[in-house]
Amino acid sequence: ATPSTDRRAARYSCPRNAYLPTYYLSSLVRPIKPQQATYRQSRINKTNQKMMNTTPEEAATKLGNEPTAAAAPLTATASAAADTTANGSGQTEGDTKQPKSEENGDTTTNNTTNTDTRGHWDQTSRKVVVHNVLKYIRAKEITKLTTQWLLGHEDTIQIVKTKKPPKDNWVKVTLASEEMVEPFIKLINSGGVVGEGGVGGGSAMLNGRGKPLFAKRADEMFSERRGGGGDDGDSRKRKERDDNGNNENSNNDRNSTKRQRADNRPPIRILSNDEVRDKITPLWRMPYEEQLDTKAREMVTKCAVKIVKEIKGKFRILEREIKRGQRQSCPKLYDWVNQKRAIEMEQPVRSPQMYEYRNKCEFTFGYRLVEPEQEQKKNEEAISIIAGVIDAVEVKKEEEVDMKDDGGGENSKVNVEDGGLMDGDTATAVKEVEETEAKVEEEAQVKKDAIKEEDIMADDEAVKTEKNEATATATDAPKTKEPAAAAADTGKTDTPPPPTNFQKIPSVGFLAQGWSGGVYHPHCLQNTPDWSCGLADLFNNEFLPTSPIPPYDSKCHRGIWRTVTLRCSLRTRECMVIVLHAPSKGGAGKREDGQDDYSEVFEGEKNRMVEILTRGVIPMPKREFPEDHVDEHVDDDGGSEENGEEGGIRVTSIFFQEYEGLSNPKPDHPVQHVYGKKSLEEKLGKCTFQISPGAFFQTNTKGAEVLYNIVVDRIKEVTTNPKETLLLDVCCGTGTIGLTCLKEGVVGRLVGVDIAEPAIEDAKINAEKNGYAQEEDATATKITRFVASAAEKVLPDVMRDIPRNSPIVAVVDPARDGLHGVVIRTLRANEKIQRLVYVSCNPTGTLVRDAAMLCSPP
Repeated sequence: ATPSTDRRAARYSCPRNAYLPTYYLSSLVRPIKPQQATYRQSRINKTNQKMMNTTPEEAATKLGNEPTAAAAPLTATASAAADTTANGSGQTEGDTKQPKSEENGDTTTNNTTNTDTRGHWDQTSRKVVVHNVLKYIRAKEITKLTTQWLLGHEDTIQIVKTKKPPKDNWVKVTLASEEMVEPFIKLINSGGVVGEGGVGGGSAMLNGRGKPLFAKRADEMFSERRGGGGDDGDSRKRKERDDNGNNENSNNDRNSTKRQRADNRPPIRILSNDEVRDKITPLWRMPYEEQLDTKAREMVTKCAVKIVKEIKGKFRILEREIKRGQRQSCPKLYDWVNQKRAIEMEQPVRSPQMYEYRNKCEFTFGYRLVEPEQEQKKNEEAISIIAGVIDAVEVKKEEEVDMKDDGGGENSKVNVEDGGLMDGDTATAVKEVEETEAKVEEEAQVKKDAIKEEDIMADDEAVKTEKNEATATATDAPKTKEPAAAAADTGKTDTPPPPTNFQKIPSVGFLAQGWSGGVYHPHCLQNTPDWSCGLADLFNNEFLPTSPIPPYDSKCHRGIWRTVTLRCSLRTRECMVIVLHAPSKGGAGKREDGQDDYSEVFEGEKNRMVEILTRGVIPMPKREFPEDHVDEHVDDDGGSEENGEEGGIRVTSIFFQEYEGLSNPKPDHPVQHVYGKKSLEEKLGKCTFQISPGAFFQTNTKGAEVLYNIVVDRIKEVTTNPKETLLLDVCCGTGTIGLTCLKEGVVGRLVGVDIAEPAIEDAKINAEKNGYAQEEDATATKITRFVASAAEKVLPDVMRDIPRNSPIVAVVDPARDGLHGVVIRTLRANEKIQRLVYVSCNPTGTLVRDAAMLCSPP
């Protein structure tokens, strides 16, 4: 340690454990505050006076050093500290050799509990630690507690100082002299009674809960914690740097700890469908009524109660500011806050559709893990079926030949030529067999060519190392019973370890176990609709197996295909596909040798993907649902949902989005339109909305209708003159809430603000589609106005532009981050706002904070 890193390193020609007083060291290392200068200077003067009146021999004897090391005056310590240099043992130039131990004669530091080898200023030998005191106790109560311990022993034992950490169950006591240590320990441990052999013969003192106290020397406790060596912190650090003079040992320890954490992680395995549902939709096992009850309790405990608690905390802060003189007055705590139910909670509203309700799904490109035995078993089953059909055909042929030899007629001859079946279907069977054989061979060849060796099996070197270690262990180990026999003897059967050499197949789906666990198909999830699973099958079965471009790996940031976002409207039968990919020349972790450059084949693969997705109607696959799943397929104003050409869903627009960053792009990140329409059209209530790729829209269309009807009802309760009322829609998105309120007639004008410029452009177009674009009333004021900017930047100006005689209702629908503080203050400062409706997608998080700010004193 150097003086710049350890203030205790500024030593005064004394042994390693004898340090200067803390108040003096502070003046050397850090600047002295003005209010402390007088006090510290007086202490320094007293110390200097003592040392000036002490001869060098007396100073050396007091410090436990050899007389040859003359003690310099304390006034020279600053210059000595400045000239201090750290040698190999951490000593300064003024340090002398450490005293030799009488037992072994080695030159080592004597760190026992004796006081003669400790410095004059060391108080460790006078400190005692008392355990088993109450964990939560105030400082005043500690003083009373120590006074009770010393009742009847005030003349012989004196406590100078006490210290207790806030959440620990021990107290460190500093006594007036070392002679008081042993009597105090006996007093705590045995009530001052000494039995045979010097051992305590009485009962120990008890804490407030009746448990015995236990006292021990502080230096003994510290030496036990440090491995019995009694070394100080500097010695421990020097031991870690003995070899190289740096922190390599500690770094190795940290690295080994990381490796241990990695080794302790549960092994990757393939999850079942139920386990995938547990990861993605954790409440799927509950009945829907029980889910509603769970949500209701969660809203009470994690939202309403926390809001009241936050408001009370705001009042406490104001009271403290008044005491400090930072505030003149504080309003009295609101009466409604002290009520038993300060915030009334209504029952959750049921969703009109419980299954397959999502109109937007986002899948990740990755690798699906498959056990090699499982894939091989499928191929063997297919081959066995083909072989059985071939054997049956050959048997039929032999029977026909036999019949011909027996004089069977023309019918037999014709049947033999057609394939050998008595009913004339032989040719069809043989043709099916040949097609099946060709298909199996083609699929096997495609998989063999498409998947690289590094993506199929685990690292070959690691596998070889494991095999070599297993072979060496088996060779060196003594012969034991077979596993089956051993299991029979013990009555237990060992579960085989999960395999680690999974086959990795390019796929799209959900990450149920993180990046290392692979992707899982969405077919087993009850909230994903059929059309999204059909599109996933097109990627998994037709595009990815034969694509030379690999999926993106987030660990090494290599690969191209990242995510695919799917939007669909069952009412307009339109579907939008947005494919997020890394640059064709490689991601952020691309290798310099050009192995990750796919620019030559990228455009061709894009065209092939578009061709596969737009070939026809999206196929509806077979799903694997739980037994209690209810089929909710309903004709939703767009024709039948069956797999027909007229009523089926088609991909109507495709976008590609290039992104080189490591996380996810912003909503306004540019996209490349490659096919079809540039937007998606959706019907919601009485309105029709256009949705661009980066615009926000509710993921449950029918649920959004219920939500917007509730907003309309809340606004209708306070609007006495709807035509004159203005709706301020903060974070309006595509204008769905505001235009719905206009269509329902509860407001007369609309002002929307949103940070996403594409969403604002959609809002303007949506106003046109629903009959409100450029429409002006008698005062030449626009009915709709949309502003593309951050709400905290433009909302104050927007509020100033609103006519003074116009009543206002406000609706806020922020993202998960909640509202900005400027927005909250602006809304609170406007007295014309008759009602504020807060639509939250994070009710247990940012809603608590924002509601407390809206309902607390300014």
